[in-house]
Amino acid sequence: MKGFMKSLKRQDGFTLVELMVVVAIIGLLSAVAIPNFKKYQAKAKISEAKLQLASLYTAQSAFFSDYNMYGQCLRYMGYDPSKEIGNRYYGIGLSAGANTRNASAHSAALNSGMQASDCVATNAVLLDDTTNNTSWFPAGKGVGGKIIAAVADATANTAGAPAAACTETGIGGTANNGTCVGTQADSANMAFQFSAVGYISGDNVSSGAVASGLTINHNKIIKSVVNGY
Repeated sequence: MKGFMKSLKRQDGFTLVELMVVVAIIGLLSAVAIPNFKKYQAKAKISEAKLQLASLYTAQSAFFSDYNMYGQCLRYMGYDPSKEIGNRYYGIGLSAGANTRNASAHSAALNSGMQASDCVATNAVLLDDTTNNTSWFPAGKGVGGKIIAAVADATANTAGAPAAACTETGIGGTANNGTCVGTQADSANMAFQFSAVGYISGDNVSSGAVASGLTINHNKIIKSVVNGY
């Protein structure tokens, strides 16, 4: 028993220096881990945009197979994420740059059964409303009280601004961002580019210009234009 008590007395606790070293290590790990964790969170939110853009592309592809052209009447095509607004960080669609459709292409589509009232030849409505001819759907979620809820927020971003050119060559270039729909007059003009813009990081909420912005075009190329975190 005496030997056991002596062994207990010989056990020492941690010194103040040792405790300070542990606290410093924990602080250092936190300083590195917390910013990285925020980045991982933001990157996870980007997957939402990619899924939505892929769905939009699928709708456009089906529309093209029926009418031999691309369009801006997303709701008529069957792409309607408005009911998911409460779960979306990204405003999705054609925020700027729609062209008046070529008259012959539009006429051919009507002859194939397209409804003129639901997919008009001129520039589409850029607001999320109750009509079929809807081009852009706002977000319902955001960061720091900031939500991409207006078209102006999306157009301020490089991804959502008007594209400089909406042709096979024009939006095929790596530097040409923005949204648009070609005139559909011929193969060179049978092109489109749509965007997803959203606030996903508290460090980038000053304006839509610094929000996360991605695009997808008729070749199914998804491009991260502004990372937003």
